[in-house]
Amino acid sequence: MTERASLLSHPKENVDDHPLVRDVNAEHQENLSPVEKYCKKIADATGAPAALALAIVSQIIWVVVGVATKWDPFPFVFLLTCSNILQLILIFVIAVAQRQSGEHAELRAEADHESIARLLHHQEVQEELLVRLAQQSQCDITDIKAAIQSLLQPAA
Repeated sequence: MTERASLLSHPKENVDDHPLVRDVNAEHQENLSPVEKYCKKIADATGAPAALALAIVSQIIWVVVGVATKWDPFPFVFLLTCSNILQLILIFVIAVAQRQSGEHAELRAEADHESIARLLHHQEVQEELLVRLAQQSQCDITDIKAAIQSLLQPAA
């Protein structure tokens, strides 16, 4: 009984420790292959503002050096070729990462649905118990039943 009293006075700080809560982030990470994990890291890195700054700075340096040394003059054919190849590779890397992100979102949605359904069932059981307790204590519960019935009606 002292353990129960301590739980009531000091509830768990971390709700993830509850046995009925699924850790969908861990589930998702376990299901990823090494290639998918690598693609996600690359997609996360290329989506960062630092990656944009690095691309802009490197292209400016390439243009300045190419013009000054005549190594890659004005139409910058070699720069465009390298850029196109990199873009083609990144398209597929980002597509893999997006697919994994979608699957992760689906897992989270399913876990949320399970948790909400469990909470709603728990709430209904509590309402029924409270109505029974009120009936046994000989209280007038017509207003309580009306409130519960109004909550059960679909929103208009």
